[in-house]
Order: sequence, then C-alpha cells, then structure tokens
Amino acid sequence: MQHTPCEPRRDKTVALLDHLMPNRHRSLFLAVLLLLMLPAPVLAEDSVVELTHVRFIELRDIGIEESEQSPDGDDVLMVGLEGWAHIVHAEDPNGEVQLASNDEDDLHDASWHPRGNTALIVGDSGTMLRYSREDHSITHVSGSAGSLWGQDLSVITWDGPGNWAYLGGPEGLLMRYRENSVGEGEFHVLEGSRNSDITAINCHTVMHSHCAVSTRSDGLALIDVNHTVHWLPTSDGTNWADVICPSAELDRCVAVGRDQTVGVILLDVNDASNSEFHTKRVETAGEFTGVQVRDSNSLLIRIAPLGFVDWILEAGNDHLGQAYPWIDNEDIEGVDVLLRGERMIGGWADSSETGYGITSYGRIFRYAPPSDPLSDKLGSAIAPLLVIVAVPGVVLGLIYISSPRMQKWYMGRREAKHKAKVVAAKAAEKERASKKKRR
Repeated sequence: MQHTPCEPRRDKTVALLDHLMPNRHRSLFLAVLLLLMLPAPVLAEDSVVELTHVRFIELRDIGIEESEQSPDGDDVLMVGLEGWAHIVHAEDPNGEVQLASNDEDDLHDASWHPRGNTALIVGDSGTMLRYSREDHSITHVSGSAGSLWGQDLSVITWDGPGNWAYLGGPEGLLMRYRENSVGEGEFHVLEGSRNSDITAINCHTVMHSHCAVSTRSDGLALIDVNHTVHWLPTSDGTNWADVICPSAELDRCVAVGRDQTVGVILLDVNDASNSEFHTKRVETAGEFTGVQVRDSNSLLIRIAPLGFVDWILEAGNDHLGQAYPWIDNEDIEGVDVLLRGERMIGGWADSSETGYGITSYGRIFRYAPPSDPLSDKLGSAIAPLLVIVAVPGVVLGLIYISSPRMQKWYMGRREAKHKAKVVAAKAAEKERASKKKRR
C-alpha cells in the first residue's frame, strides 16, 4: 500500500483564533498561553532523605578507617591511623570518650564481642588490641606480638556465639583466634585460603557455623563450624568491597562489589558448601565501598563519591533484593560542598528512616526524611491542578481582551439577554394587571 503525503490538519483552535483575534494580538496570546501550559514544578525524587551536619570529632583529618556499633546499640567504636581510637554515643554523637591505644601503628578494623563488654581491634605490623568497656582501657592481646609479628591485619569479626574471632589481611591471610582457659591467645592459620587481599569478614548471628569472607579478586567464601573455607563458584572476577550477614531471621549474607554488583548468598544451614550464590547489578553513579544495616528488612549501600543506595532484602520478583534511591551525591551540596568529596567509612541507624554516617575525615552527619515531606508532596500534587483550573479562565480572558469581534459578539449577546429579560418582565407585569381587573 502506498502512502501519500497529506496536508497537515488545520487545528480548530487556530481557525477560531483567525476568526476572533487580529494578527497583532495573536503572538502575545500564544506566548502567554505557552507559559501557562508549562508543567508545574515538582519535587525531585532522586533522594529520599536529607543530610545535616552534626559535628567534627576533631578539627583535623583523623584518617578514620572503621566504625563498629556495640551489640546493645549504645556506643560506636571508631579506629584510625596512627593508633587513633574513639567512642561516641549512638543516640547523641556529641557524647564521647577519647581512648588511648598507646600504639602508633595504623588501626583498620574493630569487632565487639557478642556480650558487648569488650572489643578487638587490629592493624598494621601484627597489632591486635582489646578495648574494655568497663574502664575504657586498651591493651595488647596476649600472644599477639609473637604470633602476628610482621603481619598487617585489615579485618576482624567474632562468630555468632563469641567463641572464635576471625582475622584477615593482605595476600589472602585468614586466621582464627580465641583466648584459652589460662588467658593465653591461640592463633591458627586457616587452610584453603587464596592470594587476594581480604576486604571483610562477617558472621551470621544465629547460624554461627557460617561466616562470609569477601576478597579483592578471589571471590567470596564461607567459613563453616569446623573452620573450613568454602569458595563460592562464579563469585570471582569482582572486586568485593564488603560483606554482611544482616538479619538473624534471614539465612543470607549480602556482598557489594565496587563495580555496582550485589552478591546474595543463600546459606545452607547444614552444609555451607551447598549455599547458593546470585548476583544483581545496580545502575547508579559511583563506586560501592561498603554496606551497613538500615533496619531488619533493608541495608544501606555506601557509595563513593559520598551517597547511599537503599537495598530492600527479599524484594523483587526473585526475592533476592532490590535497590532504591536513598541519597544522591548531587543533593549533598546544601549541607557542605566539601562533604561531597569525603570518604564515608561507616554509620548506624536509629530508626528505619534516620541514622548517622561517618567520614574518614571525622565528620558525623545525620540523614532523615525532609522536614515536611507531606506538605511538599501535597504542594507538588496540587500545583498541576491549579494550572488546569487557571489556564482555561486566563485563556478566555486573553482572547476576549485581544478580540474586538469577540467583544462585539459578547456585548450583543449580553444586550439581547437584557432585552429578553425586559420583555419578559413587562409581560409578567401586564399579566398581573389583567388578573386584578378580572377580580
């Protein structure tokens, strides 16, 4: 079938304007009409929360490496370069305790014992320290100087019941530690490790036989109750930045890769080697650097440059999880333009929608929904309706003002209606007079 070109259909509105409005007024009318028909401004939907600056821990670049919230949620332990260690209160980060590690080596990670009375801290050159909550003291772990000498340690975590702590470091170093009955430290190298740097270790709080391990290039692994390392097939090839086993109710751990990959490990309770592994990609700007708990159903993925992505556990058609916007780097400028360029190292939540973040510089910020989100949403919803209501009236007014023909037609119609009313009134008055005469 051959299609022949046809003339564009002449719009009825233009024809009406030709009839009602002279050319000299038509341009002005169309310009005003165009402005009125522009969409009303609406709120941006990129960021769910806003950031507010809380405080600087110190007025210098501290070089914080890690933060870890206590099991009871009351305190946050932070460690950093040159032996720096600090405690802030989770409910009010302005409350703090300055700690003296008496160590000059860089500290990289900390892990609270499940009972919450102590925490272990690790760092360069075989540094392993114990923090006591009772008196805020920090001491060297017995036996660490000899067993760990020369080893740089980057990560540490306790297993679920607090029987063993797992340590990791560069070039695939994996070890386990406990204090024996006479107070001496036992250190054992795990067999089955590979050669890539260990980036994180995290253990399921209930299924203590499962601890997840992330590496820079060798993939992900699980450590079972017998301290055997099981590498997950198809998990290599990604630079995994962090891994977390977030919920006691869910048999899963979640890893984040720097290339915006999310790895979901579905744990086999009886046999870690039979655990399933799945990956999902998140399309967003920036590099994934870490992950932390938002609430029992969701996580916050940390991004560089500074930002968050919300990860809802068990969401999506596959029930593996789904990503949603939380805070975009472009929306942070209103707080402090410098914050956008800082490296986020951790944080904690105090509700499902509010919480805190910490940068390596020592800045603590708070995230929370906009102060009046309901009124903003109502405003954005009503604005288009107001435009819809206003436009017809304004358009008709412009046409009337700019068209002598329409003014003449309107005045003629108005005069005709007035004459009809006068005639009807005279007829009614004549009818009433006739009725009086008949009486």
